Amino acid sequence: MKKTLLALLLSFPLISQGADLANGERINRSCSLCHGIYGQGASGRLSPRLAGMPVEYLIKATKDYLNGTRNNPLMVSTTGLDKMSDQDIEDVATYLSSLDFSYDDRFDIVQRFGGSEENGKEVFDDECDTCHAKDGSGKPDKDAPPLRSQHSEYLFQSMKMFQTQGRIHDNDPEDDTFTEYTDQEIIDITAFLASLDNSRFVAGKRFVPPRPAMLAAKRPEKPVKQHGLQITDITQTVAQMALKAGVSKEDAIQAMLSKAVELNLKLVGRQDVSKELESRGVETPFLSIFQFCNPMDARLMVISNPIFSSYMPCRISLVEDQKGELQLMMLNLDMLINSELLPGEVLDTAIRVNQSMLDIMMAGATGEF
Repeated sequence: MKKTLLALLLSFPLISQGADLANGERINRSCSLCHGIYGQGASGRLSPRLAGMPVEYLIKATKDYLNGTRNNPLMVSTTGLDKMSDQDIEDVATYLSSLDFSYDDRFDIVQRFGGSEENGKEVFDDECDTCHAKDGSGKPDKDAPPLRSQHSEYLFQSMKMFQTQGRIHDNDPEDDTFTEYTDQEIIDITAFLASLDNSRFVAGKRFVPPRPAMLAAKRPEKPVKQHGLQITDITQTVAQMALKAGVSKEDAIQAMLSKAVELNLKLVGRQDVSKELESRGVETPFLSIFQFCNPMDARLMVISNPIFSSYMPCRISLVEDQKGELQLMMLNLDMLINSELLPGEVLDTAIRVNQSMLDIMMAGATGEF
C-alpha cells in the first residue's frame, strides 16, 4: 500500500508539489461537462483537450479568458472562473497537466474531414516546427503548446481565428503566419497533426487516472467555497446553478425555452408540479420540470448503452430550495459507464448534449439568451 501511494505521488509533475491536486480535481468536475472527465476533450470546436497540456500554458489560457483576451462567457460563468483565486487556477491546471494518456489508443485523435497528411507535413515543417517541434510536442521555452494530441476541428477553428485576428498568434498582433493559408492547407495541417499521436500508443496499455482526492482523504476537511456550477461529487449526476439576482421565475423559463429553440432542441415535456399541487390546495415549494430532446442524439446514446434511456429526454428543473432561493438543476450525461470510457462518437454526443443543456441553464439563470 505504501509503495502504491508513493508511486502515485511520484507520478505527478514536479510543479504539482506547490499545488493542491485534490482541489484541482474538485474544480475539474465542472470543467468535465464540456471537456470530458479526464480533460480529453471531444471532436468539435468547443471542447479542446486540456489533459497533458503544460501547466504554464493552461494558466495563461485561463487568465486570457478572465481578462477578456479570449471570449467565452459561458465557461467563465459556469466554472465560477471569475471568482477563483490564483491558487485555484494553479491547482486545476496542475491536475489537468498531470493526466497523461498518450499511450492509450482509446484517446486517439481522429481527423474527421479528410486532408493530406503529406501536404500538411510540408507546410508544418516550413512554418510551425520551429516553435511547436517536429513531432508537434511543443516547446515550453517558446510558450508554444503541444499540437499533436489536440482535436482537429478545434485546431482548424483556432488557425482560422489567427487568420482573421479573432485570436492573436504567438502573442504578436503583427504576426501574419496564417494570412495566406487556404482552408485546404489548414485542413492538411490538422490531418498531419492528427497522425502524430499514434506513434506513442502501447498495445493493451490503459490509462489509470490519479485520484488525488483519495490521497487527501485522511487530511482534515477544509471548507470548499463553491462558485458557478456546483457538482459536489464526481460520481454525482446533478449540476445546479442559482438564478441571478433580479431574474424572476417567468424570466428564467422564457429564456430557457427561447434558447432551446435556438439550439434546435425540442421541448418534449413540461411539468408545472407546484402549480398542479396548489390547484389541489397543497402548499408546496416552486417546482417546474422541463424536458428537452434531440431524437437522433437519444438514439445514438441508447444504442450505445440502454442505461442512457434513464437520461432521455434531458431534464432541467427550476426549484425553490429550503432558503426560498430559486435553483436550476440538470442531469449531467456521465462520460463513464461502469467506470469505462464511452466510445468516441458517443462521448462526443454526450459532451455536445451537456453543452447545449448548460447553454439553456445559463440562459435561465441570467434571464438572457
